[in-house]
Amino acid sequence: MTYTVIALDRDRTAIGVATASRSLAVGATVPALDPAVGAAASQAWTNPRLRALLLDAVRTGRSPEQAIAAVGDWDDEPELRQAAVLALDGRGAAHTGRATTAWRGHLLHDGVVALGNVLTGAEVLEAMLASFSHPAEPDGVHSLAQAMLRSLVAGQDAGGDARGRQSAALIAAEVGADAPTYDLRVDDDTDPLARLADLVRLRAVVTAPTP
Repeated sequence: MTYTVIALDRDRTAIGVATASRSLAVGATVPALDPAVGAAASQAWTNPRLRALLLDAVRTGRSPEQAIAAVGDWDDEPELRQAAVLALDGRGAAHTGRATTAWRGHLLHDGVVALGNVLTGAEVLEAMLASFSHPAEPDGVHSLAQAMLRSLVAGQDAGGDARGRQSAALIAAEVGADAPTYDLRVDDDTDPLARLADLVRLRAVVTAPTP
């Protein structure tokens, strides 16, 4: 019911997570970020608790693969869950339960994880991941926010959520920061990614350094 990208910028100075869905208020239940640890997502038949559990596991020294392997210990119905976590060193891991709704899957690359369910096909995740191979801006949290937004748009243009559009969200922070620079949500809109793009532009203006 959702497609999500979790990513670091090339220099590992910023980390973020962005998501879009035909579900109401996807930002309330899917993405999570701790600038000192990494970023995570929980979706499909969503168990929001998995986000904090994954980040806590990485915080206490487990690898992303070890954290994802524990989903079955934390949840009685892991076959219904889709979850992912990305650490600050670029390692990522994901779980797509066998009973999540097709088309579903996940792709991992160094510093980027793309995952989704109820998609029009594999081309959605492929387009999302491919958008990161052509960086257009310098590194940093602002560039990462733009890159993740482009990734979601690429996924939408490739088919996106098979049911349509409703909500989107984006969280991004400098690695080690006390709080995210971007924490934006569009809970209910006919074109949520266009509205999210407006919010990203506004936030970039607000946080731009004064000459």
